[in-house]
Amino acid sequence: MDLKGFTVREMLKLPVMEQATLISGEAGLDRIVQYVDIWEVPDIGNWLREGEMVLTTGYSTRNNPSLLTEMIEQLAKVNGAGVAIKPERFIPHIPQEMIDKSNQHQVPIIQLPIGMAYIDITYNVMEQILNRQSVLLKRSEEVNKALTGLVLNNKGIQVVADNVSELISSPIWIIDKAGEVLASSPEGYPLGSLKDYRQWEVNVDNKILGKFVVEKREFDALDLMLIEQARLVFSLELMRDKIAADTETRLRGTFFEELILNPVADERITASRGRQLGLAPDWSWEVAVIEADEPFYNDESPIVADIQAFIRKASSDRKVRSQLQIHGGRIVLFLPSSRSAHMKNHARDNHAPIFWSEELQEQASAWESVRIGIGRPCSLYEAHRSYNEARTAVSIGFRLNRGRQLFKYTEVEMIQLLLETTDLVRLGKFVEEKIGKLAEHDKENGTNYLSTLYHYLATGGSLNETSKRMYIHRNSVNYRIDRIKTITGFDLGSAQIRYELYLCSAYYLLNHS
Repeated sequence: MDLKGFTVREMLKLPVMEQATLISGEAGLDRIVQYVDIWEVPDIGNWLREGEMVLTTGYSTRNNPSLLTEMIEQLAKVNGAGVAIKPERFIPHIPQEMIDKSNQHQVPIIQLPIGMAYIDITYNVMEQILNRQSVLLKRSEEVNKALTGLVLNNKGIQVVADNVSELISSPIWIIDKAGEVLASSPEGYPLGSLKDYRQWEVNVDNKILGKFVVEKREFDALDLMLIEQARLVFSLELMRDKIAADTETRLRGTFFEELILNPVADERITASRGRQLGLAPDWSWEVAVIEADEPFYNDESPIVADIQAFIRKASSDRKVRSQLQIHGGRIVLFLPSSRSAHMKNHARDNHAPIFWSEELQEQASAWESVRIGIGRPCSLYEAHRSYNEARTAVSIGFRLNRGRQLFKYTEVEMIQLLLETTDLVRLGKFVEEKIGKLAEHDKENGTNYLSTLYHYLATGGSLNETSKRMYIHRNSVNYRIDRIKTITGFDLGSAQIRYELYLCSAYYLLNHS
């Protein structure tokens, strides 16, 4: 039995239709018959449906034959099946205009013998339609049971995709909202442009989680039924994956939040919990803190999405699992690296970035509105220490150099130690003795010599790097350095003097920025 639907062609082959004659519309013989109805009233346009086969004697048109032509146009509009008509009793013949419209719209006209009873036609035609619907319903139940069983037995989305592909005899794909292929059958079958394929949305809780894409173009009733069953099953599969992913995300989020808040973590317990979440104990971690002028409150911000996408791809390349956490209005990144991968890259003299700080440095320009601090590499249970180092790095670094975006703790560690361990009163007097004249000159004359001195010393005495940091010409930097030497009277060629002035200028700028 052909399950694509009961066609007008098949209807004409029924024994009850043996005396019927096809008058016109032969090109429409493959139209599907879904209903049979009798028309003997003039208001035809109000009840015609798709798949309608109309039986009529033409009684309601005996005084207005143009209604027959109008009926053909109405059937074409709703994709009806055709007209079976008994002329002679109420109309002398089928109007030529009706026949012309029938051929034009490919809507079949069938002439019935005057003595044929409508009940014989409706009974036999509906029996065929109902038989097909019964087979479809039974097949639908079988397919639903089989596919649902795969989901309940946790066979995975790939096994489900393979079964669906076999049932509809076509390659298929399941893709997520971002367009990434979650599963395909045959596995690994390339996906071209989506506009070349038929596709259906896969929804969970009224949210679109992905699409079900089919290469096949033509579908019969069974195919469409299978596709609806497959959509349901794929929704169940994606919902289960979503629940599992949400649960893991929540557990991972809680775990990393505790690492941020807990200054003293037990190494063995931390490693054990990390392993349960798929975090290898031999990974080395870098903690990065990302700040902006406006706090981050959730992960729906476009910049958070961009950072998340970058981290996810880089983590996939490294074969590790990173974590993005929103904490206190900041983005906190826990970025792992395999120690063995570090050693392999070093042994092969591979020029690809080894540490995350290098990759973030390359990417930071795409995130213009943020500033990043990075702590020293650490083990997982030391993450709290690295987190605080990252916060210190971005706090001190940005105050000293607002032209930069990324700051490593190792760059500001000595300055932090100086601030934390020194007698600040005595240090303030020392700073005043060393750079007081220069600071006073800047105040009185509106110059920027103190900042120039800091950047000059911070870049190892490089005129070019200082000019880039301060956005001034190299010659202007050279002029300012000469003026600084004159004002302070210091020999900048002395290593001790340079060291003292670097610390003093940094301390002054931190306290007066």
